[in-house]
Amino acid sequence: MSTVLTAPITAETILDDLMSTYKVTIPLFIRRKMMCIGCPVVRLHDVREACREHGVPLDEFLREVNAAIAQGA
Repeated sequence: MSTVLTAPITAETILDDLMSTYKVTIPLFIRRKMMCIGCPVVRLHDVREACREHGVPLDEFLREVNAAIAQGA
């Protein structure tokens, strides 16, 4: 079941909820080669786990995500 999200997005935000609510963030994952889109565990993983698994700096990615949401809103 999806959760209603509001920015700012945090490290604990579930990826499926993030990408479902804020489609503007999907290109950020693709640019970083984080192929979380369509992954079967996207409903369970949070932003922190995805960044760790893909070697992406968490704070930097969160800034990008929240900026994209602010610009796309």
